[in-house]
Amino acid sequence: MVINKHLLEWRELHDLKQQQVADAIGVSRSTYANYEASKRSPDIETLTKLADFYGITLDALVGHKAKQTSEMTLPPLARQMLQSFYKLSKHMQQHYAAHMALDVELESGAGVAKTSYDTVAEKNTDKK
Repeated sequence: MVINKHLLEWRELHDLKQQQVADAIGVSRSTYANYEASKRSPDIETLTKLADFYGITLDALVGHKAKQTSEMTLPPLARQMLQSFYKLSKHMQQHYAAHMALDVELESGAGVAKTSYDTVAEKNTDKK
């Protein structure tokens, strides 16, 4: 990441002088100038002050864009199901997990039709 360029862009976007930004975040003008010149790197506390000063996130300040991967993204229905699931008691979570496991087995044709939902749930609960 090239933080110095982003700092310059944000300052110029707001039509500010280096001294004004330096005063706002509590550093000397020369220190701030060194940030923009890439001679020094601001620490996280200073970056946070700058983001607050401009009213933006740290990501926006430094130009970071998070990579979106399919592994990290859940479809809305899955997210809703997980939120509901975690509101249940541990016992009910185990019960529903057993039901889902049985449904998966039945869907895949594993021949578990003789096992009832309640039996699976009881077996899962007995394992505690």
